[in-house]
Amino acid sequence: MTMVARRLWRNRTRALVIAGCCLAFAASAVAQTDDVETTSAPAVRTGDDRGDQSAYAEDDTPEDGSSFIDQYEQGIQSYLSNEWEDCVYFLERALEGYRTYYESVANCRIECEYAARDVKHRGDFLHGSNVDNLQHYELILRRTLCLSKCARKYAIYRYLPFSEDFDGHYMDIFQELKAYPYLYSCYVKSNRITLAASAAYTYLVKHPEDTVMKKNFEQAIEMPGIDRDEINDLEEKKFVALLIGGIVDEQAKNWEHAIEQLEASIKQFIFDENQCRAFCEGEFDHGFLPDFITATGNHFTNALYCKRNCTGNMGMIRGKYYESLFPRHYQHLQSAYYQVKMYKESYRAGMSYLLFHTDDLEMPEALKTIEAEAKGSVTTDFFKPRREAVEYNDRMVYEKKLARFIKQEFDQLEAAGSEEEHEPVEQEYEEGSDPEDQRNDHESKSEAEDEDSTEEDTQSADDGSFNELYPKEPVGYGDRDEL
Repeated sequence: MTMVARRLWRNRTRALVIAGCCLAFAASAVAQTDDVETTSAPAVRTGDDRGDQSAYAEDDTPEDGSSFIDQYEQGIQSYLSNEWEDCVYFLERALEGYRTYYESVANCRIECEYAARDVKHRGDFLHGSNVDNLQHYELILRRTLCLSKCARKYAIYRYLPFSEDFDGHYMDIFQELKAYPYLYSCYVKSNRITLAASAAYTYLVKHPEDTVMKKNFEQAIEMPGIDRDEINDLEEKKFVALLIGGIVDEQAKNWEHAIEQLEASIKQFIFDENQCRAFCEGEFDHGFLPDFITATGNHFTNALYCKRNCTGNMGMIRGKYYESLFPRHYQHLQSAYYQVKMYKESYRAGMSYLLFHTDDLEMPEALKTIEAEAKGSVTTDFFKPRREAVEYNDRMVYEKKLARFIKQEFDQLEAAGSEEEHEPVEQEYEEGSDPEDQRNDHESKSEAEDEDSTEEDTQSADDGSFNELYPKEPVGYGDRDEL
């Protein structure tokens, strides 16, 4: 597609967004001392690069007049001018502002998806029959209205005016944790050594291959005044502490408390992942002006690839990658429930685990033991995997099939097109239809996840560099242990 068409599309879209910021946004949803090295920092943009904000009313911005993007830029400017306390202040506020934005957007999308499901469940449509599949679009309109109201309720537009980040520059900075190298240096310079180590550790969990930050981290944990027990991943998902706590209790044979923590971890894991998935339903630059169906297909594909990456990203815990982390909950629950003689719960946990690992040899033996001990109390309910496990597995399997279909069919279409001369419109269609041309960072991940054993997962699981990160180790649990 030509650059002219792209600019026209962007200009029209930007004008629409400024005119209806909240609705458009909602609808897009569901270095220590002088000798210390720092990782290469992202380019700093000046305020002139962010577009004209004059279209926004004065009360459409936070009370201090700054979004988390503004706070990030102020933090970087403080870093460049050696104002370490201000650097810490603004970068901490920027990160907290982004978390608030992330959670508000994701939670609105989740809330409105459930509201639409409720309408569908009750059959509460405007018209009784589904003529031309109009009920599907009615639900979309209802979700759009819900999202608009939710965005107003939580004042989401105050955190990220759309025109500030139309090309995704700042979103990439926050999603890739690029503020933490700066924050590490400012923590060191302001003598917050433990926080500096935590900032370095947080960045390394996301970027374990960064040798410069790894060196900085190793230096930080040897500095006087460091409290190793307080070194944390500052972006750690909430389910992690529950999962590890449940495993620790299981090892200590505190079966009831282990069950409590593992059950809570399942709920939190699903919620944390659903937040990530909902956040994927954001804006998408098609790069051209597609028709209705093509635009829908392109945007869906882009969101699908992003959502599938969420599943893989959930497996990174304290510097080590665990493949298929969600089913491991049921593996531990099966054992814990068995120990307290809750045989039906133990059996169902085992059946849930087998949904994801059909070729496992140990779990069937454990279930045979339960059948023998439970004797006459075994009922048909024993053989039902848990509902959330069935839903999670079905979604994962279907999405994998969709990703394969998209890749195979559109790759073939592109290959066939390369053998013939195409009109420009046809070339534009292909470019927009293949999200791999739009999101290079998703390409390797989505392709890798389409195979049973991925190169990326293998590297993550086998690369010893993950185990070199300093873990906060609870009693009875080591980072090198298998969950």
